[in-house]
Amino acid sequence: MNNLIEFLKQKFHLIVFGILQIISIILIYNTLNYPRFVISTATQSITGPINQMCNNIIKHFNLADENEYLMQQNLALLRQQKQNFLISDDTLMTAILIDTLNPNSCIRLYDYSYANVIYNTIHKRNNYLMIDKGAGDGINTDMAIISAQGIVGVVSDVSPHFSTVISVLNSDSRISAKVLPANQLGTIVWNGDDPAMVEMEDIPEHMNINVGDTVFTSGYSNIFPDNVLVGTICKKEKKGMNSFLTLKVKLATDFNHINTVYVVRNLYKTEIDTLKNKMKNE
Repeated sequence: MNNLIEFLKQKFHLIVFGILQIISIILIYNTLNYPRFVISTATQSITGPINQMCNNIIKHFNLADENEYLMQQNLALLRQQKQNFLISDDTLMTAILIDTLNPNSCIRLYDYSYANVIYNTIHKRNNYLMIDKGAGDGINTDMAIISAQGIVGVVSDVSPHFSTVISVLNSDSRISAKVLPANQLGTIVWNGDDPAMVEMEDIPEHMNINVGDTVFTSGYSNIFPDNVLVGTICKKEKKGMNSFLTLKVKLATDFNHINTVYVVRNLYKTEIDTLKNKMKNE
């Protein structure tokens, strides 16, 4: 305590001078416009970068919560799409009121969850992804994987906490698709060259299909729902002497930058598979 009193006695004049300086600056700032402008400009040049840095730090820590919110919003929108339902009353009003005001008019066929991609290859002949959800999260083999842009692949193997996905960029991948507006069916395959491009096979030569037409999933499998975007036709070519075209399709999904995906669950897959197996046996 004595040391503090001694220090104040020694520095008394400096302390009084500092207080008077602060009071003077405050009085000048409040009464004169130009000095106020100069002081404000100088202060902003110092506090601006500090405030920006603090804001970036806060945004970084809030990013996980924002992403979670966006994913839940996207899931809600996906679940409302009419291709996820078996509609008993084929009217526009029923399609609009699906799963809300008129729940008895339809049966939900597809449901969704989301996962993060933790491993991905694009330059091999047979490419795979790995996601951070597994059997413990309700993931099974043969579930469709899509992104916010379009198709991604199909679940091939499952462990308790992770799952392997056969990418569209895999020579074993075969996905039923259709070209609009012609509504022509075909099969999506990958030739192993460009990770941004796939081919659509089994297209009759006489069909009116043009560059720029859009390709969607057909909904004829029990894996992908109808009308999931595949990509856009960028080239037509005829191979050999057959009467079928091969279409070059630019993928909507950018496999170079794929982080979060949606897992599509067919709620009646077992029932549908049972009927299909009976058809094969007969």
